[in-house]
Amino acid sequence: MASNPLCSAFLHVACLLCFLHAAWCKEDVAVCDEESILQLIAQKNDFKGQIPMSTNDNNTATALVQTDAHLSLLTSEGAAMAAWKDVQRQGLSNQNNKEGSSPDIQVPANGGKARLGIHPGGSDDEPVSLVQHVPSVPMFEQQWHKMYQQDTQAHGGTPMSAHTKLVIAVFSVREDGAFRDVIRKTWMNQSGACALAKGIKPDCSVYVTFAIAGGSKEVKFDDDMLVLDTPENMNEGKSFHYFQASSKMFPWATHIAKCDMDVYPYLRSIVRNIESPPDGTPTGCEAFLGRPMSHDECGGAKWCPRKGCKFRQNDFLKYGEKQGGCWNYM
Repeated sequence: MASNPLCSAFLHVACLLCFLHAAWCKEDVAVCDEESILQLIAQKNDFKGQIPMSTNDNNTATALVQTDAHLSLLTSEGAAMAAWKDVQRQGLSNQNNKEGSSPDIQVPANGGKARLGIHPGGSDDEPVSLVQHVPSVPMFEQQWHKMYQQDTQAHGGTPMSAHTKLVIAVFSVREDGAFRDVIRKTWMNQSGACALAKGIKPDCSVYVTFAIAGGSKEVKFDDDMLVLDTPENMNEGKSFHYFQASSKMFPWATHIAKCDMDVYPYLRSIVRNIESPPDGTPTGCEAFLGRPMSHDECGGAKWCPRKGCKFRQNDFLKYGEKQGGCWNYM
């Protein structure tokens, strides 16, 4: 195996679970070369949004946090594949929650504790709180301040690792300023979390920003928002542009993540799980938070694994058959 392997993994993610992927390039992990992934993309070219990630030659790891029923992307050194889903299909648009209604909180079957490992299990911490959709601003503010208070009481004095440099962008659109203000005042406003736009600081483990699309010719900051060089869109590559730009702009980051506005991430739990994964957790390019997902479990939509796909065999590129179109991690 090469001394500095190009660790490349891919994943389609498009359903209802929390997902955290932390990729470390190490000597003992399989090398998934970019050409192989590009071939897989060609085999699945009827799937909208599959785009290779450009090579990041500084071995920056990549992480992903995904809430329920939202777009997500997995990347690592060299290449990536994206899976997109239609939020409208799940009835999760903001319009479905009228002014004054209560936010719909979904707790997974395991009690809300999405965990590191091939199967859920191994951590008593909740990396995120799942919310089905963004509620009205007053209800959003009420719920987020409640979770922030609980988070602060439980973890507020706990220092985060100085080694981890996790970049998290909350995907937003420019007109959602009221929601951004709530997020700024809650989980972004804690020790160890710093504004990404202000650069590296010695006491920061998590660097936060908002990602919006602006259609400009270059990626740039507008106050604490990262404006991407793509038009605003739901499923036309906004995540890809974010990960591509971030891997180039923030080479010092150990992990790069995205989440939607309707996720409250417990930063200390996330950083702790990255730093000290439970026993039995896959390492290297195959560290993740989630579980296998079949065609039926995913809902049978076009972005799901096709019928007949088996669970992976040793790495993310092998699923026991030759037709392609298979993936199974959420």
